[in-house]
Amino acid sequence: MFIFSCLVLVIGSVVLFKRFGVKNSFSKGVALAIALSILAVVALAQNYTQSLIPEANDGMGISNSVAYWIIGEERWTNEMFQSFFEKSTYLTLVLIVAYPLVLAVEARKGKKTIGLSNE
Repeated sequence: MFIFSCLVLVIGSVVLFKRFGVKNSFSKGVALAIALSILAVVALAQNYTQSLIPEANDGMGISNSVAYWIIGEERWTNEMFQSFFEKSTYLTLVLIVAYPLVLAVEARKGKKTIGLSNE
């Protein structure tokens, strides 16, 4: 669900940026997804570490609303919290690695467009 939400965010922001004429719209969409993904990683990390301290909670629970939005109302376990945290971390790292590649592709595309318009 979280991966799907990030994809929708990137695609939606690219479409909106294109509609309003923002340059480098795809890289800005990826940057927005990175920022929100980092927020999710922090929320999931806090939730996971909080679940490891049995004295902190009266049973198993979600410690913040961002983690609740991502995880939902399933049967909560420490392993599930860890799994969500790890998957979110991997997705964030993939987005961070992809960002310079997207910038390079947009820069190359921009140079080709400029070269064609000058001739």
